[in-house]
Amino acid sequence: MKLLPASVLAALVFLTASARAASDADVTLLKVKKVVIEESVITIVVTEAKTRITLVREAYDPKYSGDNWHGMPVTRVQVISNNATFTIKRGEEAEPGGPLENVWQRSLKTAKDLQDGKEVGRIGFYAPDIVIKENMIDSITGFGYLYPKGK
Repeated sequence: MKLLPASVLAALVFLTASARAASDADVTLLKVKKVVIEESVITIVVTEAKTRITLVREAYDPKYSGDNWHGMPVTRVQVISNNATFTIKRGEEAEPGGPLENVWQRSLKTAKDLQDGKEVGRIGFYAPDIVIKENMIDSITGFGYLYPKGK
C-alpha cells in the first residue's frame, strides 16, 4: 500500500474540515446586476440578495447547550440587500499550489456561469468586513468562495 505524501494528506484533512465548516456569512444571490472576474478577486453587484450572518454573542461557556460556534453562543440573523456589492478575495490557501487552489478555480468557473446568467449556489465568506446601511447590507468584502448550485 502506498502512503500519501504529507502535503496531500494535510490538504484532504483541511478540505474535509472546511467543507463542513459554516461560513461567517452566507449570501444567496437573487438578482445579479454585474459580475467582474479577476485573477484573485470576484466582484458581484446585486439588486437583491439575502445573507445569513453568524455573530458570536459571548465568551466560551462549557455549560451552554444552544446554538454555538466552538462552544461560544452565537446569534444567526438573516439580512436582505438591495443594490449591494460582494467582493470575494482569494485567500492564501487558494494561491497556486495551495491546498484550496481547486476550490478557487471552481469559484472562478462558477462566476463565469453567473456572468452567463446561470443560477449558482451561494457565496461563503469567512471573517469578512460587512457594511450595513439603512438596515440592509451594503457590501461584504473578504476571503471566501462562490459555490456552484447543488444538484
